[in-house]
Amino acid sequence: MQQDVQGKVDSRAMREVNRSIVLDIIRRGGKVSRTDLAKRSTLTKPTVSAIVDDLIARGIVQEVGFGKTVATGGRRARLLEFNDASAAYLGLRFGVHTTTVAVADARGEVRAIRETPTIAGDPHASVRSALGLLDGALEEAGLPRARLESVGVTVPGMVDTRSGTVAFAPNLGWNDVPIRNLLQQALELPVIVHNVTNAGAIAEGRVGAAKGARSYVWVYVGHGLGAGIVIDGQLFSGTKGFSGEIGHCPIGDEGPLCSCGLRGCLETLASGKAIERIAAEAVRGSEPTTLSSHSAPIDASVVLDAARAGDAVSQRILRGVGQHLGVGLSYLINVLDPELVVLGGRVMEASEYILEGARASVARHTLRSSKVEIVASTLGDRAGLMGSVIAAMDQSVRSYRIVATAERMA
Repeated sequence: MQQDVQGKVDSRAMREVNRSIVLDIIRRGGKVSRTDLAKRSTLTKPTVSAIVDDLIARGIVQEVGFGKTVATGGRRARLLEFNDASAAYLGLRFGVHTTTVAVADARGEVRAIRETPTIAGDPHASVRSALGLLDGALEEAGLPRARLESVGVTVPGMVDTRSGTVAFAPNLGWNDVPIRNLLQQALELPVIVHNVTNAGAIAEGRVGAAKGARSYVWVYVGHGLGAGIVIDGQLFSGTKGFSGEIGHCPIGDEGPLCSCGLRGCLETLASGKAIERIAAEAVRGSEPTTLSSHSAPIDASVVLDAARAGDAVSQRILRGVGQHLGVGLSYLINVLDPELVVLGGRVMEASEYILEGARASVARHTLRSSKVEIVASTLGDRAGLMGSVIAAMDQSVRSYRIVATAERMA
């Protein structure tokens, strides 16, 4: 009896593997015939035909005409194409200032993005506000709500990945918030939750500056500071998902008070908050800077703009922030020995000054600084949001993890 059950499980698993292979070829290869599918997949024609018929019946694949005329005079083959509108994925990013909703199609292409101010300190209101954008985003994307497969969520804080609970997000005012449960109850869909650094690392490795790298660190430099760590192609989250909280590692016994309650945290010296505080000190000190013409409080974006416009004080502030950041990066490099470090987040919009300071600092504080490349993200401030969409796709029943994993291991 046990052997019969095992045989059924193995058979079902093999069918899923074959289906995954065929579907992945269709997704990647554009228009393709059943004969070509059989050749490229090395599966038998009857197996391919059965899989294709099921995919067509489910609306995942569609027939789109005929191929070229056959020289022997035989019938032209019907061509198949992946139906981009066969599924939809929802990405949610609860940012410090802005909450963002993204709707992507079955290929993961984002078709619509909607934003609303974040409601700090009230997670239930934040969820209601975000979901209030959903119908408009789906309409803009041209995808019905019934096509939604799964949801990916990004939060700037400590996330217990097993339970989907935000344990601590000081910049949002959240503590022990069961965000996965809240969204699952509201949407009745699978939900996966990552902190912003892990989501950014996922996106950067798939479609950004870290594509092709096996071991790298993605560092978020925004209102806060944190790191997403990938080792040998796998995201390292720690026991509960709390890894990478480098922003709350002290680099001195004294220093500004951090939102976590400690003093001297790296985040207080190398983040958007640090830029704003140092800029305010420069203005109060009557330093010669164009920042003096701006009313308080001075946002980090104002300093970034001033630096790009040639303001020497703003450029010095960003280089100094980069130098502090480099101290934190040196810890990561010495401990993890990555092949690449990617700096992302809103603050990296003026990357040349921060990169300059960070690279110089890393050169002074690491054992092998010349061997580790430090680059700016190619995804900009959208990395976390893109990571939430990718995470939603990866956990969906229509994901292609079997094929993708095999390719990564090759």
